[in-house]
This record gives sequence, C-alpha cells and structure tokens, in this order.
Amino acid sequence: MKTSNDKAVAMHHGRGLVGRVGLGIIALILTLVAPSAMAANIADIEIEQRGMGRTDKDYIKAHLQASVGAEFSASLAAQDVKRLLETGQFTTVNVRVEEGAGGDVKVIFTVQPKWRLAARPEFQGVHRFRQGKVRKLMELEDGDLVDEQAAGVAMRKVIQEYRKKRYPRATGTWTFETVNEARGLVRLVFVFEEGKPSFVNEIEVKGNQTIPNRELRDALKRPWVLNPWYWIVRKKYDLFELGEIESNVKRQYMNQGFMDVQVSVSSDSEEGGRRAVVKVQEGERYQFGDVRLVGNTLYPDEALRNQLTMQPGTLASLDAIENSAERLQLYYGDRGYLNAGARPVLVPDSQTRKVHVTYNIREGELVNIRNIIIRNNTRTKDKVIRRELLVYPGEVYNQTRVQRSERRLSNLGFFETVRVIPEQTSRLAERDLVFDVTEKRTGQFMIGAGFSSVDNLLGFIELSQGNFDLLGWPYFTGGGQKLRLKMQMSSSRADYELNFTEPWFLDRQLSLGFDLYRRERDYTEYDLKRTGSAIRLGRALPFASRITMQYEIEKNEISDISDLNTYYLLDTYDFETHTGTPFQFTSEEDGVKSAVTLTLAQDTRDNPFIPTRGNRFSTSYSVAGGPMGFDYDFYSVGLQTASYVPLWFGHVLSLRTRFDFAEPFGEADEVPLTERFFLGGGRTLRGFKYRDVGPKVIRQVEGSDRYYDRPYGGQSMFMANAEYTIPIIKMLRFGLFYDTGNVWSEQYTVDFNDLASSTGMGLRLDIPGFPIRIDRAWVLEKDDEFTGEDNWVIWIGYDY
Repeated sequence: MKTSNDKAVAMHHGRGLVGRVGLGIIALILTLVAPSAMAANIADIEIEQRGMGRTDKDYIKAHLQASVGAEFSASLAAQDVKRLLETGQFTTVNVRVEEGAGGDVKVIFTVQPKWRLAARPEFQGVHRFRQGKVRKLMELEDGDLVDEQAAGVAMRKVIQEYRKKRYPRATGTWTFETVNEARGLVRLVFVFEEGKPSFVNEIEVKGNQTIPNRELRDALKRPWVLNPWYWIVRKKYDLFELGEIESNVKRQYMNQGFMDVQVSVSSDSEEGGRRAVVKVQEGERYQFGDVRLVGNTLYPDEALRNQLTMQPGTLASLDAIENSAERLQLYYGDRGYLNAGARPVLVPDSQTRKVHVTYNIREGELVNIRNIIIRNNTRTKDKVIRRELLVYPGEVYNQTRVQRSERRLSNLGFFETVRVIPEQTSRLAERDLVFDVTEKRTGQFMIGAGFSSVDNLLGFIELSQGNFDLLGWPYFTGGGQKLRLKMQMSSSRADYELNFTEPWFLDRQLSLGFDLYRRERDYTEYDLKRTGSAIRLGRALPFASRITMQYEIEKNEISDISDLNTYYLLDTYDFETHTGTPFQFTSEEDGVKSAVTLTLAQDTRDNPFIPTRGNRFSTSYSVAGGPMGFDYDFYSVGLQTASYVPLWFGHVLSLRTRFDFAEPFGEADEVPLTERFFLGGGRTLRGFKYRDVGPKVIRQVEGSDRYYDRPYGGQSMFMANAEYTIPIIKMLRFGLFYDTGNVWSEQYTVDFNDLASSTGMGLRLDIPGFPIRIDRAWVLEKDDEFTGEDNWVIWIGYDY
C-alpha cells in the first residue's frame, strides 16, 4: 500500500465536521434501513475489519453498550460508534443492522484500524527549521497510531509555524508506505516546499479623509511610538496580517457609520519590496433608520426590542448591529430555545443616508437537558467537574448558565480546552449536554537559583499539584485539591512551607486548608525564627467575594542579638544633650502567638498574577492572645485595595493602597517586635533600604559625630503605589512607578504630610513560574535623615 495526499491541509480541515455530521445521521439511517428493528432484540453482534493490522474483537465489544438479548436502540448504536472512535484506535467505524428469523436482528460493526508508525516520520525539504523542532511540533513518534487525519493535523502545525516566520507560501504533502501489512505498520514521509519569506515593514494609507492615521493605529497594528523595542527593531507584517489589517480598517469605518466603505490592501513584497498600501474609499456616512424584526412568533416585538443596542437616528455601527444579534440569540437561548439566531440584513439608503436593519429571527426549538455527560476527563474526577456546573438534568436549556459553566471549568486550570456540545437524543425536544475536556498537566516541579537586592543569591525548590487528590492512590491526582511544597534559601533567609487546600470541603462550597511553615531571617540586629501552622475555612459569597477565617499558632524565636548597646528612640532624641527614651535589644526572647483572623475579600481581576483589568479589595481583623491564650496580646486591622485600568495598546495603570494598624490590649504594653510593621525594599517602597522606612532607634558613635541607627517598626502603616506598564514584546514589559508611605510608632496614626516617596522605571520579565522584576528608583522624599537608599531593585516574584 502506498498513499499520498497533495492537498492535505485543505482537504482535512473539514474532516472533523464530516465525522460529526455522519454520527448525527446514523440513527436516521438505521431507522430508514430497518424500521422493524426498532422494537427488536439483538440476536448477535459481529465485528468486521477493513484495512491492515489486527483487531481485538473483545476490546471492541467491551466498549459497546449493545449486548446480545437486549432491545436494539438506534441512539445507543450511534453512541457505540462514537465511543469506539473516541478510543483513538480506529479511523472509521460503521454499523449496520440485518433482520433475522423471528424478528430479531444482527448488529454488525465494521471498523478500520489506524496504522502504526514503524519508525519516526521522515522530513524532506525542511531548511528553515531544525529537524528536532519539526518533530516536536508534529508530536509523532515511533509506534504512534496514525491515519490521514493525524498526518494532516501534524502538517498544519508545521505550516502554521512557517507562517509565523513569514513564509506564507509554505506547503507540504505526505505519503504512507506499507512496511508490514499484517501488523499494520507504515512509514510516513513529509515533503515540504518552503517558498520564499515575504513581509512588509512600511504601510501607507490612502483615501482616509475622515479618520486620521493616528486613529487607525490599532487597526493597522502599528506599535506605539513610545515603545522602546520598536526604536531598535522595525515591525514586520506578513501577508496574513495584511488581510487582518484590511478587515480591521473596514470594521473601524463601519463602526463610524461608513457602511459602504471599500478597503483594499496591495503590497510589493512578492517582487522583493517592503511596502504595502491600504486604499480606502469611504463612501457615505449613515445613521440608523428603521429596525424591523421578522420571524418572531414566541415573543412580542416590545420584549425583543429591549435587547437592541441601537436607536433610529444614531450613528450606524457594525458592532451595535452584531451585538444586538447576539443579544437576541441569547434572549432565546436563556429561555431554552436551542439553535435560535438573528441574521441582520442591511439596506442602505444613499438618499436619506440611513441604513435600515431587518433581523430575520430563527426561533429554534424548546429543549430540555436529558443527561449531562462528562467526556475525556482521564484524570479529573466527574464530581470535581459536575460541582462547577450551573445546569442540571431535567431543566430547560439556559445558554447563559451553560456559558458560565464552561468558563468555570476553564478557570479551574485543569484543562487545555473545554467544549460544550448539545447532542441529539431519540427525542427532538431533549439534548444530552456534553462537556468535552482535554486534560493538561497540573503538577509542577521547579528548581533553580536567582538573585534579589535583598537576599542576594538564593536557591529554591518547589513541588506543586493544582489537581491533587489526597486519597487518590497511586497517582494522587484528579480530586481538585491543591498542594504545594516549597523550600527557599539564601545567605539571610530560609523558608520551608507546606500548603494544602480542599476547595469543596464535605462537597460544599467551603474551602478547608492548612499550612505548615518555618521561616528564618537574619537581620542586622538579631535572628528571627518563625515556626507555625494554620488552618483555614473559607466560603464564596456573591459578587466575586469571599470570607475566610483562620486560626494560626506560631512560635517566634529571637536569637543571636548582635547589638547589646543602649539606643534611643529617634522620635524623642535630643541631639544636643544626647538623651531620649532608651531602647535595648537586651535579651534572647521566645514567644508563642495564638491568633484568629477574619478576612473579607473581593477579587474581580482578570488574572491573579499579571492582571490587566479589575479590582481587588480585602479587609482583615485579627486577635492574638486574650481568649486565644499564649504569650502575645494584641489585635490588628488591615485594608488593601488594588485597581487595574486597561488603557490603549495594552498599557495598564495599576493603583494600590494598604493600611495596617496594631494595638496591644490586656496586660501587654506594646506590640511584639516580631509583629510590628516595616517598610522599604523591593516589595514595598522601592529606592529605600530593606525595612529602613519608619521609626528608628539611634546611638552616637563614641568620640564621633556619627550615629548608628536601627529600625524597630511601628504600629501604624500606610503605603500606596502607582504603576504604568507598557508591553514591549511577549513576556516583557516596561514600567514607570511611584511609591509612597510611612510607618508610625503610635496606634491608628496616619500623617499624609509625613511620607517617604520614590519614583523610577524598570522591566518586568513575565517568565511563567519565575517572574523577574528589575527597577531603578530615585528617592524623592525621606521620612528622616537616617533612612538609607538602595536604588537598584531586583526581585523574583509577582507584583505585591
């Protein structure tokens, strides 16, 4: 056997659609061919094979719902065909029914097995890429099952990569050659024709009299003039981007009323040139005229017109027309009418300069959900998926809740793709709602080293599983739980953490988690060790909010106190008499904190790591000691806000504020040193030394006019930050920032006339799992003359 396909990419692009249509009509074919079989029992099931290789008939029968002696069902037969195809073992599966004696039937499944690669695929004509890269793109290895469709998918991946590298004429073919017919072994050879690279880097617009070039910048995909990357490298456009530019410019004009606009793009790149011309014929500018609804029998015009986003006499807009069509379709979909639609027909009147819009409505059919089927969840348990769904068997189909369910599954982070498929059943008014998922890797092991301006050289090891299952022996995955083990060490710190979270405790919307940790810090004045554990219980609330209660018990050990001299509080120090309120790091000190914390948070950000829009608000109240017992008696209150505002060209403005207050109670005279607030450094106020902003103690150096100073923290803190980020290239952003804040020794004290502040710029390297921030800061205002500066900040981690 030797087969080839010279039109692989075009031919196989529609293969999946053909398969779906074929499956959809199997039940109808069976009904027409064997009407009497619908009430007959199955006397026998046969398996036939076409093509090369061997077929395990027992394996096939194990995947069938149909069984000898059972009543034949056309819909179950169709499901059996689909189930066999989903095993990935077969190229085609067909079923037919033969009527036998006594009215019983014989069901015959005919399968064509996929071929198996006898060796790794071969490539010819590849010059632009290394062979290893092509193999990685295709994901085909020795022993893999293949067919024409698999070869076409692999080919398309490579062709898409060629197009990314400005090879728009790249094409390819493939050939299968038989190696062993009995075993179904084949050899696969790909032949590529790369063509020549073709791109332009200069675009000229002609004929745009109403919309100036600066307003067409987004449509033309021109980089922002202040993006420093494009001061060095000129942007290149390939032929496919020129097609997108043509569509973008036309849409922008149509959104501003030019419904007859004509846009064309021509380039000289084929002849080796680097220039493209966008020609615009604007035409007339229209307003909306009459808006009519045709075909609606279930709901009156008044109810449907409330879904329209345009009004007669306003400027015509393609977005408004399409949005109204989507809202009409959603109106029906939310009331159970599947396959509803609204097709707009535009009739421009050049005399009155009005465009009349008619929506031809297809109302579809009212559908109930029969079953909800979870498919291809090879690791994740069914209940983990089902508990995220907002639709249930037996209820009327609701499109909004289906879409929200799809988003909730996607947001879990367990799946590469999530598809919702309403499948036809034997009853016209019922559908099986299938959630088809593709699992992705959720575990991560990281080991590495880095550098920060605070810790200098540091190393870390982290093991995490976002889809953990505590009782899921032997793989411990699929339960939707989260587990993280982390160790991080440097010359001045050592952190060890274990975190576990069950997001659906007792199958309710309650999250239960625990933390075990040990944190060691070597400060200039002393060493601090914190060893503790915490248990958390949280519940989701409406409006993207959450309430969490946590109990924490922690042992604090202060040791290796290096400075036993007497200091004086800077706030009370008299520089003439050299006296003030004395302070000493006098003795090693151990203490146990037992605290309960209540936190209320709301988070509407689009991404928890690198947000571009939305807000985050949280407030917390904590009580340590008192009824909780042990050594420390104090309470604290905190408030944090963050807002992310998307601007033009992917720019984002972020604004953050933070207030924290602590106060002792009972027999305690002060908040413990380990629980005080400090500012300064890469994650708080950039440009200042680590923990150096706020209350200090000082002492004079004997026989000198110089002073030693040490921070000792405060009981009130305020911090604010504004940052403006500009995307440069993928995973690299440029940032401008302004930081301000201070710490005060008194409780509930915020003096906005007494703030330290800094400004600066930097780079954000958004490497997944290992983001790096590099900033250069300039101090604008210090809180006191003893506060030190640290102008360069290198930090590993996401924004605070």
